[in-house]
Amino acid sequence: MPNHDSSKQLEELFGDAELIKKISPKFSELNLDLQEISRHCKDPMFLAALLFKLAEEREKTNKMLEGIHDKFDQIMFKMKTAEMAQTPLPQGKTEMPSSVLSEQDQMIMHMVQTNGKTTAEDIKAELGYKGRNAASQRLNRLFKEGHLRKLQSGRKVLYLARNTPIP
Repeated sequence: MPNHDSSKQLEELFGDAELIKKISPKFSELNLDLQEISRHCKDPMFLAALLFKLAEEREKTNKMLEGIHDKFDQIMFKMKTAEMAQTPLPQGKTEMPSSVLSEQDQMIMHMVQTNGKTTAEDIKAELGYKGRNAASQRLNRLFKEGHLRKLQSGRKVLYLARNTPIP
């Protein structure tokens, strides 16, 4: 930090500290705070305390932004599911296929019907896959076969049961 006193520079420019207080009391208070900080800036404990406070504030901000992001995703999900209520089956299919599903696909369908929706991340966690690719492939296949509806909400891809009413 440079070794100059901003209040002295201001006094040279404007003449006197009282004039600065008259022009802007808030700036005058801030200037006093800055002077106090500059006196302690070489103290490592003081710098550590400032950095700690900064980290706390950043954490609070990140939590707040995460909450806003989650609410936005919920709103977008509701809007898109309302739009998809009348979406036709993929590839011109008129009814659900009658093929027998594997045990894992049945588990996925049960999850979707129980929760109302699912993502590849949910399937990965539930079925113990190492990566999301296997879960994504299964979900996409179930979508192409007409068992699920597919809905993109931001970066997430949500899958909904075909026969479940959309809220």
